[in-house]
Amino acid sequence: MAETLDPVTFEVLKNAFITSVDQMGEQILRTCYSFVIYNRDFSSALHDARGHSAAQGNQDIAVHVGTLHFTCQDVMRAFEGDMHPGDVYAINDPYAGGTHFCDVRLIRPIFADGKIIAFSQSNGHWSDVGGSVPGSFDVTARDMFREGLRITPVRLFSKGRFCADVACLIAANTRDPASIIGDIQAQAEATQVCEREILRLAEKYGRETVETGLAAVQDYVERAVRQRLAALPDGEWETVDFIDRDPSGPEGMIPIRIKMTIRGDTVTYDFTGSHPTIGSIYNSAFGATFSAVAAGMKTFFPDLPLNSGFYRAFSIIAPEGSIVDAKWPVAVTGFLMPFEKIMNAIYEMWSRIMPERAIACAFNLEYLLTGGRDGRRADRPIYMFYDWLPGGWGGRNGKDGSNVTTACFGTGLMSQPVEGQERANPILTTEYEILTDSAAP
Repeated sequence: MAETLDPVTFEVLKNAFITSVDQMGEQILRTCYSFVIYNRDFSSALHDARGHSAAQGNQDIAVHVGTLHFTCQDVMRAFEGDMHPGDVYAINDPYAGGTHFCDVRLIRPIFADGKIIAFSQSNGHWSDVGGSVPGSFDVTARDMFREGLRITPVRLFSKGRFCADVACLIAANTRDPASIIGDIQAQAEATQVCEREILRLAEKYGRETVETGLAAVQDYVERAVRQRLAALPDGEWETVDFIDRDPSGPEGMIPIRIKMTIRGDTVTYDFTGSHPTIGSIYNSAFGATFSAVAAGMKTFFPDLPLNSGFYRAFSIIAPEGSIVDAKWPVAVTGFLMPFEKIMNAIYEMWSRIMPERAIACAFNLEYLLTGGRDGRRADRPIYMFYDWLPGGWGGRNGKDGSNVTTACFGTGLMSQPVEGQERANPILTTEYEILTDSAAP
């Protein structure tokens, strides 16, 4: 493998890698079936041969991107020595580094000269994955068995052949099987879009040059982050935020405690003292907690690409069995509740260090989720209406906060068009406007 790249080739490959991921996003927008995915509840990634993230999309939502390398590596372990050109694998397991069951990832190995040089991954929020309620968000769920279908690594395409039996088994356990099959096909094609671009680069520049580039872009980001950390004063910063209550229990706030320590060119986030897992869906497995930390910290390094090089500069201490490191079979569908608290806590601590980039707490996400029978369509008798309501972000140094914006974890999300909602679901919206002087939805 070539050891170094000249600056021009490095820049060309760095931007080509990011563009290949953005092209996956454009492909999924044009071919997906789930209305949720169409409104940009998706993300994509390009990984090196070890499963480390080398590039992620410019418009992908933060909640996913810090988890994609975990799920890629879990698939690699499951199929070690049994991967072939044309294979595509699926996984949605939050206990293996994912988020929740609705976020289903399809992963494709990319071969050149007979060896794996990269992986492409497409993650999308499916409209339903089974469970006790339409849309698979049961606030009363105490464990994963009411949350839907857990997909451990499984092969959906074998050497280019669609494994219809496996796909149909998955789809049959949802309330909208036709859309699920459509999303599988759309996500698989998205990973192939990235594959074609990486193979084009390998043909033009050579396989070894592309492999070197995948490593070099990560090293570049790591060096840049560590240089900036080293220029900051060493120290410790602590904060705590609260989930209002455990819906399954009596009144009482649920603390999430974080201590951030900078030593030299490394930062550590310690969640010791955070509340144990609670008896509802508002728990976070480690992968989602990792992603929340990465997203919050990345806000203060906006000019750098996001890849595994960024992740190497920090470490996390998360007590096992706590609300930030939930283990099977604890319910985690509502992981976004602790996720937002973590992100805003990270904002607070970094704002003390970099006041020129200070940002106050954003509004917390408010979901609107309902579902039931839809007598209008025989082919889709059950509907799932799933919306996220926009709100206001905290003020910045010298500037007001943003208005009518999606939650801090999902800045790539679209505010859903009312016309599309009404077309897809038996609902009627009579008013949709900004409430003057309100702080949130």
